[in-house]
Amino acid sequence: MRAVVLLSAGIDPVSGRPAPVGTEIRAIGLARALGARMVGLHAGPPAPVLREYAGYGLADIVCLDGGEADPVAALAGAILSGALFAEGPVELVLAGRRASGGADSGLLPYAVAERLGWPMVADVAQAQRAGAQQAGASPDLDLEQARPRGARRAARVALPCVVGVHDVAACVPDFVFAQARAACLRALPCGLDGPPPVAEAAEERAYRRRPRLIAAAAQGTGGRVLVDPAPQDAARAIIDHLRALGVLPPPAGS
Repeated sequence: MRAVVLLSAGIDPVSGRPAPVGTEIRAIGLARALGARMVGLHAGPPAPVLREYAGYGLADIVCLDGGEADPVAALAGAILSGALFAEGPVELVLAGRRASGGADSGLLPYAVAERLGWPMVADVAQAQRAGAQQAGASPDLDLEQARPRGARRAARVALPCVVGVHDVAACVPDFVFAQARAACLRALPCGLDGPPPVAEAAEERAYRRRPRLIAAAAQGTGGRVLVDPAPQDAARAIIDHLRALGVLPPPAGS
């Protein structure tokens, strides 16, 4: 089975630092439990946080340069291109329930499934290959969907399909630091033309010398020290000092 795990450059909600997304780590574990050959797919340039996914067993990660402009089209194009696996086309796409970038809505797996024309099964907590299969029939997956209050619902879906992994999935692989260091991040062009640059109209004005807001302080004594002055004397001293600096205009008639 050839599986693609959709990856995002997640952000830890507590520290605000780049960190892997928990449901995407569980998607890697679910693909490993199915015995699938995996490739990670990220719409965007390579990011250091993507190497941490390799520590959970995802050795090959493909980054689509320019894919952040239209991630749905970039991901779907890469999946259907046949360039991710030499053995054949992609059979399974796994994604987390929701990324943690701050503005993520969780609709990306649904949009990718619609673009591919594949069925989409959300909130999957467990998956396994179906038992008896008829000769010539497409392989199926037996899934368990997480429902409210701890309930589970069985489902069967034919491959190829898109699977969204739930937070309660128990298939969390162990992290191996050596695998993260030896990760292979491949950068491929997404094949999409970016939006044309927008030329903003700028107004040209002739140079006009503007007065300095604060002039150089006049050379002289170090100032006056007022000890417990009256409010009127303190206000007058402040005004005189600001006028000496050039912040306030001189008094009228001077």
